[in-house]
Parts: sequence; C-alpha cells; structure tokens
Amino acid sequence: MNKLSAGDMDPELQLLLEIIEHVPIGILVLDSDGRVVMMNRWQEEISRIKRGKILGNFFHEKWPRLFSQGIMNGYWDLLQKGKPFDVTVHEVHPQFYDQKITAISRGVPLPDNKGFILLHEISEEMKRDKQGLEKLKDKLAEAHNFLINLINSSPNIVITTGTTDRIRSVNLTGEKEFGYSEKEFLGKPIASLFADSFPLEGLTKTQSQGLCAEVPCIRKDGSTFPARVQVRKVVTKNGKFQAKLVLLSDITREKQMEEKLALSQKLAIYSELLAGIAHQLNNPLIGVVNFSSLLLEKVDPDTEIRELAETIHSAAQQCRDMLASLIKSIREPQSLFHELDIEEILKGALAAAQKQEPEASSKCTVDLKIAKDLTGVKGDYLQMLETFRNLLVNAFQAMPEGGNIKMSAKKVKTSRTLQIQVSDLGPGIPKSEFSKVFDPFYSTKKGKGTGLGLSFAFQVIKSHGGRIDCLPQKRQGAVFRVELPYVDEREEI
Repeated sequence: MNKLSAGDMDPELQLLLEIIEHVPIGILVLDSDGRVVMMNRWQEEISRIKRGKILGNFFHEKWPRLFSQGIMNGYWDLLQKGKPFDVTVHEVHPQFYDQKITAISRGVPLPDNKGFILLHEISEEMKRDKQGLEKLKDKLAEAHNFLINLINSSPNIVITTGTTDRIRSVNLTGEKEFGYSEKEFLGKPIASLFADSFPLEGLTKTQSQGLCAEVPCIRKDGSTFPARVQVRKVVTKNGKFQAKLVLLSDITREKQMEEKLALSQKLAIYSELLAGIAHQLNNPLIGVVNFSSLLLEKVDPDTEIRELAETIHSAAQQCRDMLASLIKSIREPQSLFHELDIEEILKGALAAAQKQEPEASSKCTVDLKIAKDLTGVKGDYLQMLETFRNLLVNAFQAMPEGGNIKMSAKKVKTSRTLQIQVSDLGPGIPKSEFSKVFDPFYSTKKGKGTGLGLSFAFQVIKSHGGRIDCLPQKRQGAVFRVELPYVDEREEI
C-alpha cells in the first residue's frame, strides 16, 4: 500500500491501513481503470515481489501468466461489468517464481464505482494463525464501519455466533446464498444451516491444528451445496470468550472440477485402449478396402454385384478414414484441425442419425435453429460429425414412439464461444446418474448401445478446447450443450 507518514493521515485512516496491512490475505486495491493503487504485505509475500514495482501499473500487465491460467474472463467481467468473481485454479505457475501452487483469486467492486478489491490466497497461506486472528479481531472492533463494507463485499459467507451458537451477524453473501433475510438469520441456531450435525467446539480444536472441514449446507428452499468451513473463537485481550467466527466457502465449482479431472483420467485410459483397438481394426480394414477395389476392377459396371461391391468399398473406406482420424487425434490432437463449416456438420450429422435410426426418426420432428456466420471454429471434421451424430442418435433412441428434437447453434460473443444445443423430450437422465453420463461404457439403454458415444463426444470436445455439459431438467427430457471457442479476425481480441 502507499507509504504515508503518520502526520499525513488521521488516526482512523492510519488504523484502517494497519488492519489491511496485517490481514493474512493478499489484498490489492485497483482504481476504476485497473491500476494498482494499494497492495498489502501479505500480497507481497504471496507474489514475492515488492509493492514498489507494482503500484501505479495495470494489474493485468503485471500478472500476464496468472491471466493465461484461469482468471482472464472473471477479471474482465469485474473491470467492465462490475461482476464479482471467485476462481480456484490448480497447479499453476505464479508470475514471479517457478513453483506449482493452488491459487484462489477473488474480485469485487467497491461502492460508487470507486474501484475494485482483489483478494488472493495460495494453499500454503490458507492456515490461519490464531494469535494473528486475535489481534485482527481487536482491530476489527475499532474499525467496524470500514470493515463491515469489506465483509459484505466478500464472496465468502461470514457468520458470527454467541456463546449459545446462535447467529448474531451474517454478511450479504450469506443472505444471498442461503436465501434468508438478515432478520430471519438473527437468533437462528447455526446448526440449522448444515445438512449434517457436527460439534462446533470440536471443529474449532481441529482447525487450530491447521485443518479445514467440508460440510453440506442447506438453503431455505431445501437445496444443498458443499462448503469448506472454518471456525475461530474471538476473545478479548483478557482471554474472555466473545464470539465464534464461521467462514463458509461454496466449493461447488471446485467439486465439479475434481469430478471433471477424475473423468479426464478415466478417459485418458480409455483413449489409449481405443487407440490400440483402432490400430488393430485398421489392419484388416486395409485388406477389405484393397480387395474390394480389386473386385470393382473385375466386376461389370452393369451387374447387380457391382452395386454391392461399391457399397462394401465405400463403407470400408469410411471406416478406415474414421479410424485413421481417431488414432491421429489421440496422438496428435490438433494435427487435423482446419476451418469447420458448422452448419454442414450439423446437417450431415442429422442425416446420418436419421439413416441409423429410420423407424424412430420417422416419428420425430426436428427443429433446427442454426444462426448465420458460424465461422472461426477449427477442428477435425470427421470427429465433429461423429460427435453430433452420437448426440442425435441418443435423442432419437430416447423417443422410440416419437417426439420433438431441437438443435440450435449460435455465437456467444461475451464468452467467445459457439454454443450448440441438442434437446429431446425423452425420459431424461436421473439426477443421481448425472456424474456418470460421460463415463466410458455408461448407458441408460438396457441392451442397446455401447456406452461409448458420450465419452467419445466428451473427449473430442475437450481436445478442441471446448466443453460439453448435460443440463439438468425439471421435467422430462435431456439437453446437451456444447461450447467451442472461435476466433473472429474482424473483431479486436
């Protein structure tokens, strides 16, 4: 933070600056343009750089490596739209030294468009020192008006309780996350916020050893979310107990990332197995292609056998091309990438799916909403064709008696992605099975299907730098959303 002499500031401001200076969380204050105007000691320790080299500079220019590893979108949304962000990224390299860490970055706007606050932590810094917390609580009592705004701006839930573990205060994030008003919170037993009961006293002792706990929290409407909880005792200088400070961090996104990582590890094994199988299948297919080609040379063009030979040759060649593309995509993911005609791929995938499921498709209607100018996406044509064919085949198979399928494609400029959505009105996927949807060999179709279509789609979309999600539905049906990055040379990036 800026260095000012004691005579240049009033005692209250000096006290507030001292509080920020010693808070065990990295704090950066930016002006409305994104320049760093204040930086505390903890941020210096986390970043391993003196604040004198940072102050007055744009944050995004001083931390370009951190931007490229996960916080770019969140930061620009904060700067341009005033939208808070909370990002956890694993195994990243810090800007000013080489060491893999887990980084937590949060940002919130200051009131009246006066700038922004960035909060940073790394896994090594997440353990709280009890003595430091006691000193912090003493200073918090003297600077209540300032810190209440800081607490309300926090993306984490902050709750205090009295000696009977009933809630005495809660910040705005807590009200929003749990769905209770401040009046409904006050006096409420804090245990009622958790789906499972646990002793706060025992948790306090456990965390004094540097450990955190994960608990399921329950909202007013009955829905739940996972949270990391920390509990601290607040005491006076004389050691008298005053309150308990309960900090809750919603780790829903972190859990989703862990599930995605576990799925990626499964699919990595599956990809190696698939590559081996594809290589083995490719050898006999070469024979089929070659011998069918020889057969075509010897068969009279006007005979019925000629048509059969051409069908065999064409099908074998298509299979061989697909296997070759699959093998290369696993070993060299981007070697076959080129500009894609998304409309052509989607219409081709629909025709292929209708051909594979003639009976079901004849009973279904298909609504296509494909926007114009879907350019800028690079990828492998055959893999994309197969991916959307799988999604459409699943949709037809989900409605053997008929129904409506919707397929749409559009550009989302805010995220610079091309969004493609396929939905059906079939029985859908149970919520308990959502985490397994993209697992290899998982299928809800008894006796039909291999369970490889969606896992193949997940792997393909991931190799193209995109994502695919199965969206939960309140009623029947299933919706799959694919997001692919695009580059538009006519726009400034």
